[in-house]
Amino acid sequence: MSNHVSKYVLLVILSLITACNQQEKETKERNYKILELSKANTGTQEYNRLYKQASDSLNNWCQSKLPVYESIWSFNYRLDSVLCFNSKKDRMITALLVQCDRSTCVQDDVHYFYGVKIKERWYFLRGPSVTLPREYYQSDVHTPLSFQKLHEIAMKEIFQSYLKKNKKDEWEINDVFFTSRLEGVGWGDFNNQHKEDWFLKGKRFTNQKDYYEFIYMDAVKKNWSMK
Repeated sequence: MSNHVSKYVLLVILSLITACNQQEKETKERNYKILELSKANTGTQEYNRLYKQASDSLNNWCQSKLPVYESIWSFNYRLDSVLCFNSKKDRMITALLVQCDRSTCVQDDVHYFYGVKIKERWYFLRGPSVTLPREYYQSDVHTPLSFQKLHEIAMKEIFQSYLKKNKKDEWEINDVFFTSRLEGVGWGDFNNQHKEDWFLKGKRFTNQKDYYEFIYMDAVKKNWSMK
């Protein structure tokens, strides 16, 4: 191999290493800022209070064996340590870490878990799940992924879009992260309301906030009505 080609290959390798190191550095910085900004947004005391409230609600539903949460209480589960709040502090997104402890399982799950503040009171809702085949993360497919590993995956798969860089290259809360998860597909379209979205009210919603709060409360009630 000529010196020219060798130098070119070396430069490519060094460029790839530099890019990987830069990506790893930014990921670590983002992960640190996710928790820092979320706690700063609510205050540590309120953050801890809401974490306990969300955890207590989840445990209550699981102990009551609500059918809608069977895919959680049937296995080992844990509420992730990170709670992400929007700028208005009236929406929250976190994750449920679920280990499948059955001998036939070869995968585990991470579920989205939502919180919405309606008339000064918080309500919690489960979102969709991300299935995690163990073979992608470890050689032993018969042992559940550790909760630490599930948390690391949640940081990448769920929380990554919580923050964005502004024009000053500073991290800030990305409110689109919340609207993309708590509005539109799966919840309803305010601009294209169907009768079932509002028939109990007797009229169409003219206020978007009222529209989604009605849908959230209906989902909360269905948790228990399906028991």
